[in-house]
Amino acid sequence: MSSVATFIISIPFAIGIGVFVWYVWNSNRKLDSRIAAGDMALLTSPNYKISEVIHAPEGSRVEKVVIQQLPIDSSQYIRQLLPDGRVALIPVAANQQVTTDYSTMHNNQQPPGQ
Repeated sequence: MSSVATFIISIPFAIGIGVFVWYVWNSNRKLDSRIAAGDMALLTSPNYKISEVIHAPEGSRVEKVVIQQLPIDSSQYIRQLLPDGRVALIPVAANQQVTTDYSTMHNNQQPPGQ
């Protein structure tokens, strides 16, 4: 008896879910075809929400912007290319002395003075 009640409840739910999925799929298919056809009525239709429309005068164009490189005084900054492609300018002290540090983790390096 409980299996009959389960079928009576589950079959309408399954049909309802199927109809809903078909409705969403069909609506998206129709919208895609209207967009591909360039239907201007979509802009004034109350059925669709338009989040952004870009207005520009006729003849406008998108141009690639080129960033100008400023001359850098090499005695004060070091250019370092970051992993994401940006360039970082790292300040360097003028009186800083660079020393070689030998790693004790590797056996093939000799310490200074030998």
